[in-house]
Amino acid sequence: MLSIILKEYRQRARGIATLGLIMTYTIILGGVSFFVYLARYTELQSRASTSSQVGLALCITTFIAQMIMSLLLSLSLNASTIAHEKDQDTFELLNLTLFKSFEIILGKYLSSTGFLFLLVITAMPIYALAFTFGGLTTLQFMQLAVVVVGMTLMVSALGLMLSLISDDVRTALGRSFFFLITLGAVTLIFGGIMKSALSGQPPVVPIYWLGVVSFLMNPLFSAMEIFNPSVFTWAGNGSVVMPFLMNQGLLWIWSALFQTLIAALILLATVLIYPRYRASKAGGVG
Repeated sequence: MLSIILKEYRQRARGIATLGLIMTYTIILGGVSFFVYLARYTELQSRASTSSQVGLALCITTFIAQMIMSLLLSLSLNASTIAHEKDQDTFELLNLTLFKSFEIILGKYLSSTGFLFLLVITAMPIYALAFTFGGLTTLQFMQLAVVVVGMTLMVSALGLMLSLISDDVRTALGRSFFFLITLGAVTLIFGGIMKSALSGQPPVVPIYWLGVVSFLMNPLFSAMEIFNPSVFTWAGNGSVVMPFLMNQGLLWIWSALFQTLIAALILLATVLIYPRYRASKAGGVG
């Protein structure tokens, strides 16, 4: 497995595309922060806004931009990792090695996910700008980092599975983005219903728990709680049993743990079905 990880890292390190990707990622995040500061500069100069408000706006927009880019890159890198082997006709050669199925899957997963975490680290100087203005505590910064890590692990595992069951990179990318858009839309709908119900009567039981699962699956809700801890509280005085994760202000950690568990289950399923594709000459089920 270590050999696969080293091979993947060396292959990325030798390509100029890797350097271009890191530079583009950093420049986009820096550009987002710059334009937010430029938009709020007049208010800051006229003292219509405080520096902490500007710092909070910088952090929120940087997090949203990083989350979108992390989602896209997680799917793109992992959805192409095995499908690319099929396009290059090296999938059969990979299967002729003495590596076991779980070693190939974990090696591919750890190498691509590790590279994604490298990109996340490059965004830290951009987040540091928020600390110069205030409005963001160290604890909030760490909580946002945990949310991004959990999201990256889950989406990367999903992309890797879809890469295995697809015959080429184009199909893998298409399926990956379809699942991402569908998952995002469904969790936003049920999470939004649950969020709107907090100001009135609680929804029916199925919607109630679907909303809770949506809170766990969608990192936007965790970010909302981090920036406003009182956002998930019942306004009414009815005897409503709130999930533990929403009562204690720990949605961010429960969300990360839940997404990590989902990632582990997806990886386990990928390892279990890999021999079925490994036995096929064309990389598919014969």
